[in-house]
Amino acid sequence: MVIERNGYCNVPGRWKKPPWDEDSPRWLEIEAALAADHLAREIREMVGQLRLDDLFATYAGVGRKAYRPDLMLRVVLYEMRLGHRSPAEWQRHACENSPVRWLAMGIRPSRSRWYDFGDRLTKVIDDLNAQILHLAVERSITTASRSALDGTLIGANSSRHKFLNQQTLERRTAQLQQAIDDEKYGQTLSIVTPGKPVITGPAWMAKTSSGREDQHWRFQAAGVIMCGLHRENAERPAHQRRAAKKIKISIGDPEAPLSIDKEKVFRPLYNVQLAYDLESPLILAYDVFAQPNDNGTLEPMLRRHERLTGCKLEKIFADSTYTSAVDLAACESAGVEMYGPYQENSLSGKKRGKPKYLPKSEFQWMQDEQVYVCPQGHRMGRVGQETRRQSGNRHLKIIQYRCPPQHCCTCPRQTSCTKNPKSGRTVKRNEHEDLVERLRQRMQTIEGMLLYKLRGQTVELGYADFKQHRKLRRFTRRGLQRASTEIGLLVLAHNGLTIVRAVQPQNKAPPNRVTPEEIET
Repeated sequence: MVIERNGYCNVPGRWKKPPWDEDSPRWLEIEAALAADHLAREIREMVGQLRLDDLFATYAGVGRKAYRPDLMLRVVLYEMRLGHRSPAEWQRHACENSPVRWLAMGIRPSRSRWYDFGDRLTKVIDDLNAQILHLAVERSITTASRSALDGTLIGANSSRHKFLNQQTLERRTAQLQQAIDDEKYGQTLSIVTPGKPVITGPAWMAKTSSGREDQHWRFQAAGVIMCGLHRENAERPAHQRRAAKKIKISIGDPEAPLSIDKEKVFRPLYNVQLAYDLESPLILAYDVFAQPNDNGTLEPMLRRHERLTGCKLEKIFADSTYTSAVDLAACESAGVEMYGPYQENSLSGKKRGKPKYLPKSEFQWMQDEQVYVCPQGHRMGRVGQETRRQSGNRHLKIIQYRCPPQHCCTCPRQTSCTKNPKSGRTVKRNEHEDLVERLRQRMQTIEGMLLYKLRGQTVELGYADFKQHRKLRRFTRRGLQRASTEIGLLVLAHNGLTIVRAVQPQNKAPPNRVTPEEIET
Protein backbone atom coordinates (compact mmCIF):
# COMPACT_ATOMS: atom_id res chain seq x y z
CA MET A 1 0.00 0.00 0.00
CA VAL A 2 1.06 3.61 -0.53
CA ILE A 3 1.15 4.30 3.19
CA GLU A 4 3.92 1.69 3.54
CA ARG A 5 5.99 2.93 0.57
CA ASN A 6 6.16 6.60 1.51
CA GLY A 7 7.67 7.65 4.79
CA TYR A 8 5.85 10.97 4.94
CA CYS A 9 2.54 9.13 5.35
CA ASN A 10 3.62 7.93 8.77
CA VAL A 11 4.50 11.35 10.22
CA PRO A 12 2.21 11.67 13.26
CA GLY A 13 -0.11 14.64 13.54
CA ARG A 14 0.45 15.93 10.02
CA TRP A 15 -2.41 14.29 8.11
CA LYS A 16 -6.13 14.13 8.65
CA LYS A 17 -7.36 10.62 9.26
CA PRO A 18 -9.70 9.55 6.42
CA PRO A 19 -13.30 8.87 7.45
CA TRP A 20 -13.10 5.36 6.00
CA ASP A 21 -10.65 2.52 6.05
CA GLU A 22 -10.74 -0.81 4.23
CA ASP A 23 -13.03 -2.25 6.89
CA SER A 24 -15.63 0.54 6.79
CA PRO A 25 -19.10 -0.72 5.72
CA ARG A 26 -19.65 2.08 3.18
CA TRP A 27 -16.23 1.53 1.57
CA LEU A 28 -16.86 -2.22 1.38
CA GLU A 29 -20.29 -1.59 -0.16
CA ILE A 30 -18.81 0.50 -2.98
CA GLU A 31 -15.95 -1.98 -3.32
CA ALA A 32 -18.40 -4.81 -3.95
CA ALA A 33 -20.21 -2.78 -6.62
CA LEU A 34 -17.08 -1.98 -8.64
CA ALA A 35 -16.26 -4.27 -11.56
CA ALA A 36 -13.00 -6.18 -11.43
CA ASP A 37 -11.57 -4.11 -14.27
CA HIS A 38 -13.09 -0.79 -13.20
CA LEU A 39 -11.05 2.32 -13.98
CA ALA A 40 -10.96 3.28 -10.28
CA ARG A 41 -9.22 0.00 -9.41
CA GLU A 42 -6.64 0.58 -12.13
CA ILE A 43 -5.95 4.12 -10.90
CA ARG A 44 -5.55 2.89 -7.32
CA GLU A 45 -3.10 0.22 -8.46
CA MET A 46 -1.16 2.73 -10.55
CA VAL A 47 -0.77 5.26 -7.72
CA GLY A 48 0.35 2.42 -5.45
CA GLN A 49 3.38 1.92 -7.70
CA LEU A 50 4.59 5.51 -7.35
CA ARG A 51 7.03 6.93 -4.81
CA LEU A 52 5.25 9.99 -3.45
CA ASP A 53 7.74 11.28 -0.88
CA ASP A 54 8.32 14.47 -2.88
CA LEU A 55 4.58 15.10 -3.13
CA PHE A 56 4.13 14.65 0.61
CA ALA A 57 7.12 16.93 1.20
CA THR A 58 5.31 19.85 -0.49
CA TYR A 59 3.33 20.16 2.75
CA ALA A 60 5.41 21.94 5.38
CA GLY A 61 3.87 20.16 8.35
CA VAL A 62 2.65 23.32 10.09
CA GLY A 63 -0.81 24.83 10.41
CA ARG A 64 -3.95 22.77 9.91
CA LYS A 65 -3.77 19.06 9.25
CA ALA A 66 -3.75 18.27 5.55
CA TYR A 67 -5.57 15.61 3.58
CA ARG A 68 -3.34 12.79 2.47
CA PRO A 69 -1.91 13.68 -0.97
CA ASP A 70 -1.92 10.08 -2.20
CA LEU A 71 -5.72 9.93 -1.79
CA MET A 72 -6.15 13.25 -3.56
CA LEU A 73 -3.82 12.14 -6.39
CA ARG A 74 -6.00 9.09 -6.99
CA VAL A 75 -9.03 11.32 -7.42
CA VAL A 76 -7.25 13.79 -9.70
CA LEU A 77 -5.96 11.09 -12.07
CA TYR A 78 -9.36 9.37 -12.17
CA GLU A 79 -11.09 12.66 -12.94
CA MET A 80 -8.54 13.70 -15.56
CA ARG A 81 -8.94 10.39 -17.35
CA LEU A 82 -12.69 10.98 -17.58
CA GLY A 83 -12.25 14.51 -18.91
CA HIS A 84 -13.12 16.28 -15.63
CA ARG A 85 -10.16 18.66 -15.45
CA SER A 86 -11.49 21.40 -13.18
CA PRO A 87 -10.79 21.39 -9.40
CA ALA A 88 -14.39 22.51 -8.93
CA GLU A 89 -15.51 19.22 -10.50
CA TRP A 90 -13.10 17.27 -8.30
CA GLN A 91 -14.64 18.80 -5.20
CA ARG A 92 -18.22 18.04 -6.28
CA HIS A 93 -17.49 14.47 -7.32
CA ALA A 94 -15.65 13.77 -4.05
CA CYS A 95 -19.00 14.35 -2.36
CA GLU A 96 -21.32 12.71 -4.91
CA ASN A 97 -19.51 10.11 -7.02
CA SER A 98 -19.17 6.64 -5.50
CA PRO A 99 -15.96 5.52 -7.30
CA VAL A 100 -14.33 8.85 -6.40
CA ARG A 101 -15.36 8.50 -2.75
CA TRP A 102 -14.00 4.94 -2.77
CA LEU A 103 -10.66 6.17 -4.10
CA ALA A 104 -10.53 9.05 -1.61
CA MET A 105 -11.52 6.90 1.39
CA GLY A 106 -14.38 9.30 2.08
CA ILE A 107 -12.44 12.57 2.38
CA ARG A 108 -14.18 15.72 1.12
CA PRO A 109 -11.67 18.56 0.65
CA SER A 110 -13.01 22.01 -0.10
CA ARG A 111 -12.67 23.51 -3.55
CA SER A 112 -9.83 25.79 -2.44
CA ARG A 113 -7.86 22.77 -1.22
CA TRP A 114 -8.27 21.08 -4.58
CA TYR A 115 -6.96 24.20 -6.31
CA ASP A 116 -4.05 24.32 -3.87
CA PHE A 117 -3.32 20.64 -4.49
CA GLY A 118 -3.19 21.31 -8.23
CA ASP A 119 -0.51 23.95 -7.62
CA ARG A 120 1.50 21.55 -5.44
CA LEU A 121 1.46 18.98 -8.24
CA THR A 122 3.32 21.49 -10.42
CA LYS A 123 6.47 20.83 -8.39
CA VAL A 124 6.43 17.04 -8.78
CA ILE A 125 4.54 16.21 -11.97
CA ASP A 126 7.69 15.70 -14.05
CA ASP A 127 9.14 13.35 -11.44
CA LEU A 128 5.94 11.30 -11.35
CA ASN A 129 5.91 10.97 -15.13
CA ALA A 130 9.60 9.99 -15.09
CA GLN A 131 8.84 7.23 -12.56
CA ILE A 132 6.15 5.75 -14.79
CA LEU A 133 8.34 5.83 -17.90
CA HIS A 134 11.26 4.26 -16.03
CA LEU A 135 8.92 1.45 -14.94
CA ALA A 136 7.87 0.95 -18.56
CA VAL A 137 11.50 0.61 -19.64
CA GLU A 138 12.33 -1.74 -16.75
CA ARG A 139 9.39 -4.00 -17.64
CA SER A 140 10.39 -4.03 -21.32
CA ILE A 141 7.15 -2.37 -22.44
CA THR A 142 9.26 0.01 -24.51
CA THR A 143 12.86 0.83 -25.31
CA ALA A 144 11.98 4.54 -25.61
CA SER A 145 14.25 4.75 -28.66
CA ARG A 146 11.77 5.83 -31.36
CA SER A 147 9.08 8.48 -31.09
CA ALA A 148 6.70 10.51 -33.24
CA LEU A 149 6.57 14.21 -32.45
CA ASP A 150 3.82 16.70 -33.20
CA GLY A 151 2.11 19.69 -31.65
CA THR A 152 -1.38 21.12 -31.43
CA LEU A 153 -2.91 24.41 -30.30
CA ILE A 154 -5.16 24.43 -27.20
CA GLY A 155 -7.17 27.46 -26.14
CA ALA A 156 -6.14 29.30 -22.97
CA ASN A 157 -8.62 29.98 -20.19
CA SER A 158 -9.15 33.60 -21.15
CA SER A 159 -11.52 35.74 -23.17
CA ARG A 160 -11.07 35.72 -26.94
CA HIS A 161 -12.95 39.02 -27.34
CA LYS A 162 -11.09 41.50 -25.12
CA PHE A 163 -7.43 42.29 -25.89
CA LEU A 164 -5.31 45.23 -24.73
CA ASN A 165 -2.38 46.98 -26.37
CA GLN A 166 0.39 48.68 -24.40
CA GLN A 167 -1.25 52.11 -24.33
CA THR A 168 -4.55 50.80 -22.97
CA LEU A 169 -2.78 48.54 -20.49
CA GLU A 170 -0.73 51.40 -19.06
CA ARG A 171 -3.79 53.64 -18.81
CA ARG A 172 -5.82 51.02 -16.94
CA THR A 173 -2.92 50.23 -14.62
CA ALA A 174 -2.71 53.94 -13.73
CA GLN A 175 -6.47 54.07 -13.15
CA LEU A 176 -6.29 51.10 -10.80
CA GLN A 177 -3.42 52.68 -8.88
CA GLN A 178 -5.43 55.88 -8.55
CA ALA A 179 -8.46 53.98 -7.28
CA ILE A 180 -6.35 52.14 -4.70
CA ASP A 181 -4.75 55.41 -3.53
CA ASP A 182 -8.15 57.15 -3.29
CA GLU A 183 -9.48 54.39 -1.07
CA LYS A 184 -6.30 54.26 0.99
CA TYR A 185 -6.52 57.95 1.89
CA GLY A 186 -10.26 57.90 2.45
CA GLN A 187 -11.21 59.71 -0.74
CA THR A 188 -14.18 58.92 -2.94
CA LEU A 189 -13.38 56.34 -5.55
CA SER A 190 -13.42 58.14 -8.88
CA ILE A 191 -11.61 58.18 -12.16
CA VAL A 192 -10.74 61.51 -13.74
CA THR A 193 -10.32 61.55 -17.51
CA PRO A 194 -9.31 64.86 -19.14
CA GLY A 195 -12.20 66.45 -21.01
CA LYS A 196 -14.80 64.18 -19.39
CA PRO A 197 -16.85 64.49 -16.21
CA VAL A 198 -15.83 62.72 -12.99
CA ILE A 199 -17.21 59.15 -13.00
CA THR A 200 -17.13 56.18 -10.69
CA GLY A 201 -14.99 53.13 -11.43
CA PRO A 202 -15.43 51.77 -14.99
CA ALA A 203 -17.12 48.46 -15.71
CA TRP A 204 -13.84 46.59 -16.20
CA MET A 205 -12.58 47.53 -12.72
CA ALA A 206 -13.12 45.20 -9.73
CA LYS A 207 -15.71 46.42 -7.24
CA THR A 208 -13.99 45.41 -3.97
CA SER A 209 -10.77 46.62 -2.39
CA SER A 210 -9.08 43.22 -2.46
CA GLY A 211 -10.29 42.65 -6.02
CA ARG A 212 -8.75 45.93 -7.20
CA GLU A 213 -5.43 45.13 -5.55
CA ASP A 214 -5.36 41.69 -7.14
CA GLN A 215 -6.34 43.19 -10.49
CA HIS A 216 -3.60 45.80 -10.19
CA TRP A 217 -1.01 43.09 -9.53
CA ARG A 218 -2.16 41.15 -12.60
CA PHE A 219 -2.02 44.28 -14.78
CA GLN A 220 1.54 44.95 -13.62
CA ALA A 221 2.54 41.37 -14.44
CA ALA A 222 0.91 41.76 -17.84
CA GLY A 223 2.93 44.94 -18.35
CA VAL A 224 6.17 43.00 -17.89
CA ILE A 225 5.06 40.46 -20.51
CA MET A 226 4.02 43.28 -22.84
CA CYS A 227 7.49 44.83 -22.59
CA GLY A 228 8.97 41.48 -23.56
CA LEU A 229 6.73 41.29 -26.62
CA HIS A 230 7.79 44.78 -27.74
CA ARG A 231 11.45 43.93 -27.20
CA GLU A 232 11.08 40.74 -29.25
CA ASN A 233 9.28 42.69 -31.98
CA ALA A 234 12.10 45.24 -32.12
CA GLU A 235 14.65 42.45 -32.70
CA ARG A 236 12.85 41.19 -35.80
CA PRO A 237 13.87 42.25 -39.30
CA ALA A 238 12.17 45.46 -40.40
CA HIS A 239 9.85 43.71 -42.85
CA GLN A 240 8.57 41.39 -40.11
CA ARG A 241 7.87 43.96 -37.41
CA ARG A 242 4.35 44.82 -36.37
CA ALA A 243 3.02 48.25 -35.46
CA ALA A 244 3.23 48.88 -31.70
CA LYS A 245 -0.53 49.39 -31.36
CA LYS A 246 -1.17 45.98 -32.93
CA ILE A 247 0.79 44.09 -30.27
CA LYS A 248 -1.90 42.95 -27.84
CA ILE A 249 -2.42 40.49 -25.00
CA SER A 250 -5.37 38.93 -23.23
CA ILE A 251 -5.42 40.26 -19.68
CA GLY A 252 -6.97 37.02 -18.34
CA ASP A 253 -3.88 35.03 -19.32
CA PRO A 254 -1.19 37.38 -20.64
CA GLU A 255 1.34 34.55 -21.09
CA ALA A 256 -0.80 32.97 -23.81
CA PRO A 257 0.02 34.30 -27.31
CA LEU A 258 -2.78 35.38 -29.63
CA SER A 259 -3.23 33.39 -32.81
CA ILE A 260 -5.66 31.31 -34.87
CA ASP A 261 -6.41 27.83 -33.51
CA LYS A 262 -7.26 24.63 -35.39
CA GLU A 263 -10.88 25.75 -35.72
CA LYS A 264 -9.89 29.09 -37.29
CA VAL A 265 -10.74 31.09 -34.16
CA PHE A 266 -8.47 33.97 -33.12
CA ARG A 267 -7.86 33.54 -29.41
CA PRO A 268 -5.19 33.23 -26.68
CA LEU A 269 -3.72 29.74 -26.82
CA TYR A 270 -0.83 27.45 -25.94
CA ASN A 271 1.16 25.01 -28.03
CA VAL A 272 1.11 21.43 -26.66
CA GLN A 273 3.90 19.11 -27.81
CA LEU A 274 3.68 15.32 -27.40
CA ALA A 275 6.19 12.63 -28.39
CA TYR A 276 4.47 9.25 -28.80
CA ASP A 277 6.32 5.94 -28.64
CA LEU A 278 6.28 3.86 -31.83
CA GLU A 279 6.45 0.59 -29.90
CA SER A 280 3.58 1.15 -27.45
CA PRO A 281 0.80 3.63 -26.61
CA LEU A 282 3.11 5.46 -24.20
CA ILE A 283 3.84 9.18 -24.40
CA LEU A 284 7.60 9.57 -24.00
CA ALA A 285 7.78 13.35 -23.63
CA TYR A 286 5.46 16.35 -23.32
CA ASP A 287 5.72 20.10 -22.93
CA VAL A 288 3.69 23.29 -23.36
CA PHE A 289 5.05 26.37 -25.15
CA ALA A 290 3.78 29.94 -25.20
CA GLN A 291 3.99 30.27 -28.97
CA PRO A 292 1.54 29.75 -31.83
CA ASN A 293 3.72 27.41 -33.95
CA ASP A 294 6.09 24.44 -33.69
CA ASN A 295 9.25 26.31 -34.69
CA GLY A 296 12.13 25.76 -32.30
CA THR A 297 10.37 23.15 -30.14
CA LEU A 298 12.33 20.11 -31.34
CA GLU A 299 15.50 20.70 -29.35
CA PRO A 300 13.67 21.26 -26.01
CA MET A 301 11.61 18.13 -26.64
CA LEU A 302 14.79 16.08 -27.17
CA ARG A 303 16.00 17.24 -23.76
CA ARG A 304 12.60 16.46 -22.22
CA HIS A 305 12.70 12.94 -23.65
CA GLU A 306 16.08 12.21 -22.10
CA ARG A 307 15.05 13.71 -18.76
CA LEU A 308 11.77 11.81 -18.47
CA THR A 309 12.80 8.42 -19.87
CA GLY A 310 16.47 8.28 -18.97
CA CYS A 311 17.04 6.65 -22.37
CA LYS A 312 18.75 7.82 -25.53
CA LEU A 313 16.42 8.58 -28.42
CA GLU A 314 17.60 7.02 -31.69
CA LYS A 315 14.94 7.96 -34.25
CA ILE A 316 12.34 10.73 -34.30
CA PHE A 317 9.52 11.19 -36.80
CA ALA A 318 8.04 14.63 -37.42
CA ASP A 319 6.49 16.81 -40.09
CA SER A 320 8.15 19.57 -42.11
CA THR A 321 7.91 22.12 -39.29
CA TYR A 322 10.60 20.26 -37.37
CA THR A 323 12.97 19.52 -40.26
CA SER A 324 14.66 22.88 -40.63
CA ALA A 325 18.42 22.96 -41.07
CA VAL A 326 19.06 24.10 -37.48
CA ASP A 327 16.79 21.34 -36.12
CA LEU A 328 18.63 18.76 -38.20
CA ALA A 329 21.89 20.04 -36.74
CA ALA A 330 20.44 19.68 -33.22
CA CYS A 331 19.47 16.07 -33.98
CA GLU A 332 22.93 15.40 -35.40
CA SER A 333 24.67 16.69 -32.28
CA ALA A 334 22.31 14.62 -30.09
CA GLY A 335 22.86 11.47 -32.13
CA VAL A 336 19.21 11.29 -33.20
CA GLU A 337 18.14 10.27 -36.71
CA MET A 338 15.37 12.47 -38.08
CA TYR A 339 12.64 11.29 -40.46
CA GLY A 340 10.36 13.84 -42.09
CA PRO A 341 9.75 15.88 -45.26
CA TYR A 342 12.02 18.89 -45.72
CA GLN A 343 10.15 22.18 -46.32
CA GLU A 344 7.16 20.49 -47.90
CA ASN A 345 3.77 19.05 -46.99
CA SER A 346 0.76 17.53 -48.70
CA LEU A 347 -0.15 20.88 -50.28
CA SER A 348 3.34 21.96 -51.35
CA GLY A 349 3.14 20.59 -54.89
CA LYS A 350 -0.28 22.13 -55.51
CA LYS A 351 0.84 25.55 -54.31
CA ARG A 352 4.18 25.70 -56.04
CA GLY A 353 3.32 24.19 -59.40
CA LYS A 354 6.00 23.99 -62.07
CA PRO A 355 9.10 26.10 -61.21
CA LYS A 356 9.67 29.11 -63.46
CA TYR A 357 13.46 28.77 -63.36
CA LEU A 358 15.81 25.85 -62.93
CA PRO A 359 15.68 24.64 -59.30
CA LYS A 360 18.77 24.29 -57.15
CA SER A 361 18.59 20.51 -57.50
CA GLU A 362 19.75 20.91 -61.12
CA PHE A 363 23.08 22.33 -59.89
CA GLN A 364 25.76 19.88 -58.78
CA TRP A 365 27.59 20.47 -55.50
CA MET A 366 31.33 19.69 -55.57
CA GLN A 367 32.23 18.87 -51.97
CA ASP A 368 36.00 18.84 -52.40
CA GLU A 369 36.14 22.16 -54.23
CA GLN A 370 33.28 23.77 -52.28
CA VAL A 371 31.65 25.10 -55.46
CA TYR A 372 28.50 24.49 -57.49
CA VAL A 373 28.54 23.44 -61.14
CA CYS A 374 25.66 24.64 -63.32
CA PRO A 375 23.91 22.33 -65.85
CA GLN A 376 26.17 23.77 -68.57
CA GLY A 377 29.35 22.83 -66.68
CA HIS A 378 30.35 26.29 -65.41
CA ARG A 379 31.72 26.59 -61.87
CA MET A 380 29.92 28.90 -59.44
CA GLY A 381 32.22 30.38 -56.80
CA ARG A 382 31.37 31.73 -53.37
CA VAL A 383 30.51 35.44 -53.43
CA GLY A 384 28.97 36.19 -50.03
CA GLN A 385 27.45 35.07 -46.75
CA GLU A 386 24.60 36.15 -44.50
CA THR A 387 23.34 35.08 -41.07
CA ARG A 388 19.62 34.62 -40.59
CA ARG A 389 17.95 34.67 -37.20
CA GLN A 390 15.85 31.57 -36.50
CA SER A 391 13.24 30.88 -33.85
CA GLY A 392 14.51 30.21 -30.35
CA ASN A 393 17.31 32.78 -30.70
CA ARG A 394 19.20 30.51 -33.10
CA HIS A 395 21.11 31.54 -36.21
CA LEU A 396 21.77 29.96 -39.59
CA LYS A 397 24.56 30.86 -42.02
CA ILE A 398 23.55 31.15 -45.69
CA ILE A 399 26.35 31.10 -48.29
CA GLN A 400 25.79 32.50 -51.77
CA TYR A 401 27.36 31.13 -54.98
CA ARG A 402 27.25 32.87 -58.37
CA CYS A 403 27.97 31.95 -61.97
CA PRO A 404 30.10 34.56 -63.79
CA PRO A 405 27.84 36.88 -65.86
CA GLN A 406 29.82 36.26 -69.07
CA HIS A 407 28.73 32.63 -68.99
CA CYS A 408 25.08 33.45 -68.27
CA CYS A 409 24.85 36.06 -71.03
CA THR A 410 25.93 33.54 -73.67
CA CYS A 411 24.22 30.51 -72.17
CA PRO A 412 21.49 28.90 -74.36
CA ARG A 413 19.42 28.16 -71.21
CA GLN A 414 19.52 31.66 -69.74
CA THR A 415 15.76 32.28 -70.16
CA SER A 416 14.94 29.21 -68.07
CA CYS A 417 17.74 29.74 -65.58
CA THR A 418 17.89 33.36 -64.48
CA LYS A 419 15.86 36.55 -64.67
CA ASN A 420 18.91 38.80 -65.01
CA PRO A 421 21.79 37.16 -66.97
CA LYS A 422 23.96 40.27 -66.58
CA SER A 423 24.16 39.64 -62.84
CA GLY A 424 24.64 35.88 -63.16
CA ARG A 425 22.63 33.06 -61.68
CA THR A 426 22.98 32.66 -57.91
CA VAL A 427 22.44 29.63 -55.69
CA LYS A 428 22.26 29.70 -51.90
CA ARG A 429 23.42 26.94 -49.58
CA ASN A 430 23.00 26.82 -45.80
CA GLU A 431 25.72 25.56 -43.49
CA HIS A 432 23.83 22.31 -42.79
CA GLU A 433 22.92 21.49 -46.38
CA ASP A 434 24.64 18.10 -46.16
CA LEU A 435 22.26 17.10 -43.34
CA VAL A 436 19.32 18.12 -45.52
CA GLU A 437 20.57 15.94 -48.37
CA ARG A 438 20.98 12.96 -46.07
CA LEU A 439 17.45 13.47 -44.77
CA ARG A 440 16.05 13.47 -48.30
CA GLN A 441 17.95 10.29 -49.08
CA ARG A 442 16.59 8.57 -45.96
CA MET A 443 13.03 9.55 -46.86
CA GLN A 444 13.44 7.99 -50.32
CA THR A 445 14.33 4.56 -48.93
CA ILE A 446 11.67 1.88 -48.43
CA GLU A 447 12.56 1.67 -44.74
CA GLY A 448 12.15 5.41 -44.31
CA MET A 449 8.75 5.49 -46.01
CA LEU A 450 7.43 2.51 -44.01
CA LEU A 451 8.66 3.91 -40.70
CA TYR A 452 7.22 7.36 -41.40
CA LYS A 453 3.78 5.85 -41.98
CA LEU A 454 3.76 4.80 -38.32
CA ARG A 455 3.78 8.45 -37.27
CA GLY A 456 0.18 9.09 -38.34
CA GLN A 457 -0.96 5.97 -36.47
CA THR A 458 0.38 7.25 -33.15
CA VAL A 459 0.50 10.98 -32.52
CA GLU A 460 -2.56 11.89 -34.59
CA LEU A 461 -4.73 9.31 -32.80
CA GLY A 462 -3.29 10.46 -29.48
CA TYR A 463 -4.36 14.05 -29.99
CA ALA A 464 -7.79 12.91 -31.12
CA ASP A 465 -8.14 10.93 -27.90
CA PHE A 466 -7.10 13.88 -25.72
CA LYS A 467 -9.41 16.33 -27.45
CA GLN A 468 -12.47 14.14 -27.82
CA HIS A 469 -12.41 11.82 -24.80
CA ARG A 470 -10.44 13.94 -22.30
CA LYS A 471 -12.16 17.14 -23.51
CA LEU A 472 -8.83 18.93 -23.98
CA ARG A 473 -10.00 21.83 -26.12
CA ARG A 474 -9.46 24.61 -23.60
CA PHE A 475 -7.33 24.73 -20.47
CA THR A 476 -9.17 25.00 -17.18
CA ARG A 477 -6.53 27.07 -15.37
CA ARG A 478 -4.42 30.07 -16.32
CA GLY A 479 -0.72 30.48 -16.90
CA LEU A 480 1.92 28.47 -18.72
CA GLN A 481 3.02 26.54 -15.64
CA ARG A 482 -0.48 25.39 -14.74
CA ALA A 483 -1.21 24.50 -18.36
CA SER A 484 1.90 22.32 -18.37
CA THR A 485 0.76 20.63 -15.15
CA GLU A 486 -2.63 19.91 -16.69
CA ILE A 487 -0.98 18.18 -19.66
CA GLY A 488 1.38 16.36 -17.30
CA LEU A 489 -1.57 14.90 -15.36
CA LEU A 490 -3.26 13.70 -18.55
CA VAL A 491 -0.01 12.08 -19.66
CA LEU A 492 0.53 10.51 -16.23
CA ALA A 493 -2.93 8.94 -16.23
CA HIS A 494 -2.49 7.73 -19.81
CA ASN A 495 0.95 6.18 -19.27
CA GLY A 496 0.09 4.74 -15.87
CA LEU A 497 -2.95 2.91 -17.22
CA THR A 498 -0.88 1.64 -20.14
CA ILE A 499 1.52 -0.01 -17.69
CA VAL A 500 -1.24 -1.42 -15.49
CA ARG A 501 -3.06 -2.89 -18.48
CA ALA A 502 0.15 -4.27 -19.99
CA VAL A 503 0.39 -6.83 -17.17
CA GLN A 504 -3.31 -7.69 -17.44
CA PRO A 505 -3.80 -8.80 -21.08
CA GLN A 506 -7.27 -10.13 -20.44
CA ASN A 507 -8.42 -6.71 -19.24
CA LYS A 508 -6.35 -4.60 -21.57
CA ALA A 509 -8.36 -2.00 -23.47
CA PRO A 510 -7.46 -0.88 -27.01
CA PRO A 511 -4.95 2.02 -26.93
CA ASN A 512 -6.43 5.52 -26.90
CA ARG A 513 -10.02 4.27 -26.64
CA VAL A 514 -12.57 4.92 -23.93
CA THR A 515 -13.73 1.92 -21.94
CA PRO A 516 -17.34 1.68 -20.73
CA GLU A 517 -16.19 2.43 -17.17
CA GLU A 518 -14.62 5.68 -18.31
CA ILE A 519 -17.93 6.96 -19.60
CA GLU A 520 -19.28 6.96 -16.03
CA THR A 521 -19.51 10.44 -14.60
